[in-house]
Amino acid sequence: MKTAPPPHVHILQSRTEICTEEEVARLVHTFYAAAREDAMLGPIFGREVKNWDEHLTTLVDFWSGLLRGTMRYHGKPLAQHAQMENLTPCMFRRWLTLFFATTESMGNPALQEKADAIALRIAERLWKSFAESHLPGQPA
Repeated sequence: MKTAPPPHVHILQSRTEICTEEEVARLVHTFYAAAREDAMLGPIFGREVKNWDEHLTTLVDFWSGLLRGTMRYHGKPLAQHAQMENLTPCMFRRWLTLFFATTESMGNPALQEKADAIALRIAERLWKSFAESHLPGQPA
């Protein structure tokens, strides 16, 4: 008697079909190259990131997990980003603008839709976490 595969198998399979690992790496490297050159975001990344090769590897693992379900990333990004100083809502909007431009340039609508939705949720969570730790009593 043949049994159906567990329901989660179809979810993981569809996630890996959204994009390739090479597209994830291209997304991460293209976006962070633009962010590093950006007048607003570049100084922040320059101050916060000490080893770019290591950071980009971590970010590829992070985005691969979100877009492809690879589950290689095991960090705590909210806690790490909440420790940063002097962030503003405008910086988060700029991060999203650059990210959306990068995903649009990839030529993969499924990747763009998924990555943009995830990036928006990430920006919202990071801002809320930052605001709670740095701007107590003010609405996030």
